[in-house]
Amino acid sequence: MSQKSSLPAITSTRIRTASVITLTLLHPIQSIPVQSWTFEQESVIRIGRSTDNHVILYSAVVSRHHVELRWVDSNWEIVNLGANGTYLDGKRITQVPVVDGVIIRLARSGPNIQIHIGSSGLQRADSFTGEKTIGQRAKSTIVERSPNEAAEAAVGSHPNPEDDIPSQPLAEEPYIPQGTALDREEGNGLSSVAPAEVNGATGPSLATCSHPRATRDSLFCPDCGHPIHPLQTIGAYQVIKPLAEDETSVTQLVWCQGKTLAMKTIAPPLMNHPKALGLFEQRAQELLPLKHPGLPHFVDFFVDAGCPYLVYERLFGQDLKQRVVSQGPFSAPAAIALVLQICDILAYLHQQTPAILHLDLKPSNLIHRPAAPDHCNIAIDGWLALTKLDPEPPTPTGYVAPEPWEQAVPATDLFALGPLLLYLLTGESPRSFYAQREQGFRLYPEYVPGLPPDLVAVIRRLTNPQPEERYTSAAELTVALRQVSACAEKL
Repeated sequence: MSQKSSLPAITSTRIRTASVITLTLLHPIQSIPVQSWTFEQESVIRIGRSTDNHVILYSAVVSRHHVELRWVDSNWEIVNLGANGTYLDGKRITQVPVVDGVIIRLARSGPNIQIHIGSSGLQRADSFTGEKTIGQRAKSTIVERSPNEAAEAAVGSHPNPEDDIPSQPLAEEPYIPQGTALDREEGNGLSSVAPAEVNGATGPSLATCSHPRATRDSLFCPDCGHPIHPLQTIGAYQVIKPLAEDETSVTQLVWCQGKTLAMKTIAPPLMNHPKALGLFEQRAQELLPLKHPGLPHFVDFFVDAGCPYLVYERLFGQDLKQRVVSQGPFSAPAAIALVLQICDILAYLHQQTPAILHLDLKPSNLIHRPAAPDHCNIAIDGWLALTKLDPEPPTPTGYVAPEPWEQAVPATDLFALGPLLLYLLTGESPRSFYAQREQGFRLYPEYVPGLPPDLVAVIRRLTNPQPEERYTSAAELTVALRQVSACAEKL
């Protein structure tokens, strides 16, 4: 029986039968058929990691819902949903018609799928040998091959909700065959697969990997998915490369049992700070239980050799600073829509007991994801900056509220959304809009040309120097922004 999909169904005004279509998974090296699926009545076919797809693939670079094939006006179309992209002849595609025999690749290093339309596809599927099963109204056929070949080439189900564009520049990740990828929706996402041999750990390494594409120029073997030359092993995690570093924290790309994750720790200059370890651990314990589509999945917290580590899902996408620099400012409706999503995340955080405050909301910590889970295009990053270690009150020239950290309240987080709106609408730093004028030193949105008066009023209230004069909650701000949006639509 077909599994019920969590994605919205595509409807049609007329009843019709879709053309028969056959999808064939190709061996990653030899380009020979590994498995095929034939669909005779479906009008929408979804491919991805999640178990609600028609074709379920195991790969670190395949998104939860990566590709849709749609029957539209008597023709099949390929529609990319995956954040790592879908490629045809080496070029990233968005939506293209299907040509019989075409081969698409899921991400730059992911599985290859050949598409056949009509009876030719049926004949190809029926010519395969091996066990045949019927599922999701599809005919699935496995090519008979040796156990070693099958282990290298086969791809299986993986209900991983991850979407795969990093907030940092996109790193090529491995095509991970069956047996190396894990189900992160159960427990903490870890299994019993041993990591590669580093610093006494056991498992496959470059020395034992016989795959021809396992070169030292790559981070991972593209066939077995293991790191080729990790930098070190910390706890259960192999460090692949540094990702980011600031004055308070260091973030690294790590690998553990088929997954690439981010791991954050305290910056070396703060390791001996009397409050750093306690604050880091406190924040980590607050974050681990959180579950919201606009937040990363926090996987693990541990202390190794006196150093604390927080392991979490990498957020994939452009941060809003990168997005504005590359594509220009947002329209007012689009900017308001993004801030409304941020309000939803903040409402969830502020409703925790005690309230969880971010205290460092800015464009570089807000990740724009074009193919995000649950239609939440914004995710909040930049956790554990340890800003509370600074005894001095922040200087109100950017996104940070003027009150001292120890006096922070939910309105402190909301303050940042005022300058954020100005940045999204203009592409200019908020510093351009701070001035010493009739109401003292503060942000003056009314001097921004063309800004709607209703939106000016919202930003002025958000950025009032006195916390008690701002919006008291994300829910209250949401109501105000929706009113502004509704008025704009009437114009």
